[in-house]
Amino acid sequence: MSKALLTEWLLDYFYQRLPFPKEWLPQGSYWVGGSLRDAYLAWLRGQPSDPKGPLDLDLMCPADPVGWAAGVARRLKAGFVVLDAERQIARIVLGQGRASPPTAATVDVALQVGPTPEADLRQRDFTCNALALALQEGQLLDPTGGRADIEQGCLRMVHPDNLSADPVRLLRAYRQAAQLGFVLDPATAEAIGQRASLLARVAAERVRTEVVALLETRIPGLAQLQAAVAAGLLVAWLPRLTPQSCGFAQAQAVWQWAEIWQLQYPRTLAELAQPLADRRSALLATVVAALLWDPAGTPAETVEAELERLRFSRAEMRAIQKLHQLLPQFQPLLTHSPPPSQQWRLYHQAGSLFGGLALLAAATSSSPQKIEPWLQRYEDPQDPLAHLVPLLDGRDLLHTLGGRPGPWVGQLLQDLQEAQASGQIQTRAEALSFARRWRERSSQP
Repeated sequence: MSKALLTEWLLDYFYQRLPFPKEWLPQGSYWVGGSLRDAYLAWLRGQPSDPKGPLDLDLMCPADPVGWAAGVARRLKAGFVVLDAERQIARIVLGQGRASPPTAATVDVALQVGPTPEADLRQRDFTCNALALALQEGQLLDPTGGRADIEQGCLRMVHPDNLSADPVRLLRAYRQAAQLGFVLDPATAEAIGQRASLLARVAAERVRTEVVALLETRIPGLAQLQAAVAAGLLVAWLPRLTPQSCGFAQAQAVWQWAEIWQLQYPRTLAELAQPLADRRSALLATVVAALLWDPAGTPAETVEAELERLRFSRAEMRAIQKLHQLLPQFQPLLTHSPPPSQQWRLYHQAGSLFGGLALLAAATSSSPQKIEPWLQRYEDPQDPLAHLVPLLDGRDLLHTLGGRPGPWVGQLLQDLQEAQASGQIQTRAEALSFARRWRERSSQP
């Protein structure tokens, strides 16, 4: 296909996804960024120009991008955010409640940096991201050889100084290599290693975002994360993590077992897919727990410090700490048939994280098949041990027994449920009788 036909295909690809009339585009505007790169990859791989599905579009224009984006957002009744007032970058956020919703999720627009579009592109991170399509003239700009690198599947820096200008690009190189299936150019890898110490001064949230994106890319992402660790990028953030750490194999095993068990235990895996913080799921927390799990034992305070350093949320930290706490309790139970009360106690302590605990146990055990009977019980919402329905609640106890609310109520409820799990009590009347006897033995007010 000639360059003219390629340009025509790209323009058609773009306009099928543009959520407003092309006449609204600012004069002198360019399509840039990852969506242009991905469109070119789609053309190379023979993928059809299908306008279905969300897409994020990036534009560059020579003047007043914020004012233009605000005006378009008003006309579309869409959201509008100024991402960077100093650099004049704005975002149009498209709603989902319209009768005919557009296929793009967001449209970002930025001010052209430098006197020409080519000057702007030469300040970008990698050549594959330094393409621009002039939307009025229909001209494809490629001042850094990005097309050739995309065709060869090579992630190459535009210039070493561009990496130093924003050190998060050092880690982003490995993330984009994983997501795109590219190979990191050796000269680029060397330049990254020479600047590895610069990543220590990047905001923790930006480093966490790149680490999370690598983990979410599953096996390829873990391989690239291991390479990033070997390059010394995470010394300041995860000092215990080395290229030889067993955590990489454990995290890989979590993803592998999650894929295998997705068909067998869809309810359990769907529960793990629920977010703990932002869009980061309990399954991701399980992967992090596997990455940081040391079979030799690491103090909980050390793991907590690592998670805090990367600004993981309190909910994620609690989940990871719980998984680390319960794993040594769960592993011995897999070697014999524990009594029902002991099984219930493990399910009860794990709660909605039981699927994550099972994955972590499989990732660190030579006999993951022994975990499947536990998963079969948990997958069944009617299972009397994994999903025990208490015969009494706290209000019942206070109403029947009297006394002031306090820790004793929680302890009694736990004892009641353990007795129910073991078969000692089976009816509400038996539960009330158990509670009265328990209360008589208790010195609680």
